Amino acid sequence: MSESGLHLRILTPQGVAYDNEVESFLVPTEQGPLLIQKGYTNLISTLSPAGVLRIDRNGKKAFFAIFGGVLQVNHEEGCSIFTEEIDDGASIDLARAQAARDRNLDRINSKDPNIDMNRAKAKLAKALTRINVKALSQGGQR
Repeated sequence: MSESGLHLRILTPQGVAYDNEVESFLVPTEQGPLLIQKGYTNLISTLSPAGVLRIDRNGKKAFFAIFGGVLQVNHEEGCSIFTEEIDDGASIDLARAQAARDRNLDRINSKDPNIDMNRAKAKLAKALTRINVKALSQGGQR
């Protein structure tokens, strides 16, 4: 890790989604949110299936919707997050996320036996996470 802070890399199957020095970051793990700062112990942790990643850099906060993965903190190599999917809050299409929320709420409430409820609930969680991250990116607090 660098003298000034942490080096954070976020990797997806499509490539590097983020690669920068940060002051800290708040990551959603299956055990709850973890605030990672300089000097944090080495660890490996599983991320929650849907959550908010907050990155603190140069006195500013950036928010991302992140959907599962693994966090690795290593004093020599820096911090890495490996995830299948991550969305920058600034680029989330709010109308699309709201439409996905409404569509999946309708599916869940329909009680149709042909609906895959687990899939509808997972898609609803993703839509709600995106809506939350968009609001945070537009000035919400966290």
